[in-house]
Amino acid sequence: MLVHMPVRQNLIYRRLLAGIALTVTFIAGDMLSSGFGSVAHATNVNNAVINNPDETMLDGAMVPVHQASFAIPTSRPDKALSYGTKSVIIELPQPKPSLESIFPVSTARLGDMIRSQTGQDTDKEADYQLKAGDGLANVLRRAGYSNTDIANSVTAIQTRTSLRSLPVGMKITISDLGYRFTTRDGRDIYALKDPESGWIAIRAIRPVDTYLTFANGVIDGSIYKSTITAGVPDAAFNEYVRVMGFSVDFQREIRNGDVFELLYETSYDQITGNAVNTRLHYAGLKLSGNQLAFYRYENSDAGIGWFDRNGASAARTLIRTPISGARLSSSFGRRKHPVSGYTAMHKGVDFAAPTGTPIIAAGSGVVSKAGWRGSYGRYVRIRHNSTYDTAYAHMKSIARGVRAGARVQQGQIIGYVGTTGRSTGPHLHYEILVNNRQVNPVTVRLPTGTRLDEAFLPAFSRQVDLVDAEVLSRGSIQFAQNDLISSLGDAP
Repeated sequence: MLVHMPVRQNLIYRRLLAGIALTVTFIAGDMLSSGFGSVAHATNVNNAVINNPDETMLDGAMVPVHQASFAIPTSRPDKALSYGTKSVIIELPQPKPSLESIFPVSTARLGDMIRSQTGQDTDKEADYQLKAGDGLANVLRRAGYSNTDIANSVTAIQTRTSLRSLPVGMKITISDLGYRFTTRDGRDIYALKDPESGWIAIRAIRPVDTYLTFANGVIDGSIYKSTITAGVPDAAFNEYVRVMGFSVDFQREIRNGDVFELLYETSYDQITGNAVNTRLHYAGLKLSGNQLAFYRYENSDAGIGWFDRNGASAARTLIRTPISGARLSSSFGRRKHPVSGYTAMHKGVDFAAPTGTPIIAAGSGVVSKAGWRGSYGRYVRIRHNSTYDTAYAHMKSIARGVRAGARVQQGQIIGYVGTTGRSTGPHLHYEILVNNRQVNPVTVRLPTGTRLDEAFLPAFSRQVDLVDAEVLSRGSIQFAQNDLISSLGDAP
């Protein structure tokens, strides 16, 4: 927004004292008084009586009085006063631009983007796949590109994205005037042959429709099956379990008749119709008559967190159940080992789950061990702080990047369920260690998380009110950018 504002005439520096005579009277070299005009009247100063402007009696002696007049010179006139009012343009701060204003929106057909950006028409386009051992240049060569066009287009593309880790199987749409592929972060990269400037590269965002959905239901059998019946997508359910997992033992505390509640948004690609992003905003659970409710809060300063309506964090130091949809198959304590047949102390809990089920870090920390460990099979141990460690055993595989010395975040996938080591079937063996001693993960008291900073509470309370109003509406709505979801973002 541009605002025209007149420059105000500055009257402070106008010279208004021209021609005024200032008379300063001194006695014995010290200034006694000053004023405009001559001092001709009687004045009592330190018991000295001044009866004559030319002399005075001080301690019995006549002392001459010196008078001086100073005429302040007239200053030069202010040039600004001779001009009329003058306008300047002040540009006010602009709101944060949207992605749509920075990147063009992708098109269903490659030819549509070629036309909009270069003014050329083409009806020829075909899909190619990146094969194992392929590079982008090999695919373009198969499509009939010349070495010159390959070199120039790849040079342009490299200004927009890295070509070092393109996934095998990636689709590349190619025409005679350009090509397109989609990166892991969901943006389309275009290389277009402009008739004037040569090869250019463009990053474009995928157009999406976003819906906000409230889902609830009565638990019958298992919470996972009940949420699937209610139509809750896996991504929303996994986030729900992660948030509630701090407060609820899903293996022991969930009962038939308990009620779940979720408020989540889902974004769908307008071109393909596929769901591309799911974000949970509210997680509620009526557990044996007790209501649990947590709200997502995101702020550029505070980050992303989950809190109850009073601002207390949902997070604990550790998650009791670091796996979704699993069944508690063996408890902590003495038992007869199913393989060896000996009775021994079982120093953790076992969760039976299908092979390949993701295992998440129960808390943030540093990986102290990752690899094969005898009867534990593939094993990961995480040091969370000076008191708490967690251990995960019998994994089919350890997640990429999880190695000794690596830092992991709470909820991050660290491996996948398997049956390696001394095991009778696919399951996760999970341990919590306090001061290097295994304790019962189900009953150990875990320290709570922090509270939301006081500075963010007013904005958070407004967000809670918005979510509560939407939960009460109990519907599924499509919302515009300025509706509820924009309020659920970086609140002021």
